[in-house]
Amino acid sequence: MDQIEINLLKNRPFERIFQNNISRILDFFIFNQNFNFSTSEISDLSDVPLRTVQRIIPHLVKKEIIKEIRISTKNRVYELNKNSELVEILHKYSIATMNSFIKNTQTTKINKNIIKINDTVDNYTKK
Repeated sequence: MDQIEINLLKNRPFERIFQNNISRILDFFIFNQNFNFSTSEISDLSDVPLRTVQRIIPHLVKKEIIKEIRISTKNRVYELNKNSELVEILHKYSIATMNSFIKNTQTTKINKNIIKINDTVDNYTKK
């Protein structure tokens, strides 16, 4: 995988627009909507500092974007609130953005290949 492809994979839908840790956590939950995570797991997997995750999570719970699940008195995990209308809209936006991004990437690759082929043909005809 070349450097360009690696950078494109990190270009998540919400983070791409808002470029902040809240958007990175939203992307994380939308892409991992069938699982639940502790704050330390969220931090490790989303590359957001733990203290930042601990500060953002209560806000997302209050807005009913994610749900808190108590495993015990001390242990809590969080999951995407699939019953929220707002989450449904965010999910649709995420899918539409990713589809658009994939389409644009494919078009860019096709255009680059056409340029390479034309360049090769031009070089061949000059000989």
